[in-house]
Amino acid sequence: MSAAARMRRAALALLAATSVGVAAALPGESIYQLEAQLTTQRGLHAGLDLDRGHPTLIAMFYGSCPAACPMLIDAMQAYEGDLDPPGRARLRVLLVSFDAARDTPPRLEQLARLHRADPARWTFASADERDTRRIAALLGVSYRKLADGDYEHSLLITLLDGEGRILGSTTRLVGDADFAAKLRAATRAGTH
Repeated sequence: MSAAARMRRAALALLAATSVGVAAALPGESIYQLEAQLTTQRGLHAGLDLDRGHPTLIAMFYGSCPAACPMLIDAMQAYEGDLDPPGRARLRVLLVSFDAARDTPPRLEQLARLHRADPARWTFASADERDTRRIAALLGVSYRKLADGDYEHSLLITLLDGEGRILGSTTRLVGDADFAAKLRAATRAGTH
C-alpha cells in the first residue's frame, strides 16, 4: 500500500471515529462523512456530498494555474468523453479549488464556461483553508502555496461511487485504461 493510500485510510478512520451528526446510511469509508462547506460557481453553499447518489470524478485545482490545471480539466473531460451517453448522464464532476480567495463564484463560473463544462453535471467549487486541507488529505492530494501566489500541487483524479467511497484514482492525464474501465463500470445503469 502506498504512503498516500495509508494516509488516506488513516484520515478516513479518524473521520469515521470523530464524525458527529453524519447520516447513518453513509458507509464508514465514505469521504462524504467530512462535513466540509463548499461554495459553488453559482454562489450556492453545499456539502462535499452534493452529488451523492451519482458516480463522481473529483479533483483539486486552482483557476489561475497556467498549465497543469487546464490539462487536468481537459483530462477529466477526455475520460468523461469515453463514456457512452447514458454513462455520461449519470456521471458528476466536482473540482475543488485550493485558492478560495481568487476562485470566487464569478471566477469559477467563468472557468466552467471557458471549459464548456456541462452545468447540470459539473461543479466548480472552493472551500475555506481548513476544509480545503481536509479534502486534500482525504483524496491524497498534496499542495502548497508559493510566494508568488501560485500553488505547487499533485495532479490526481479520483472516482467516487454514489456513496462517496473511493473506487480508484489516477495521476495519468491520458491513457489510464484501468481507471477508464473503473469509470465505465461505475457509470453503468444500476451500479450506483
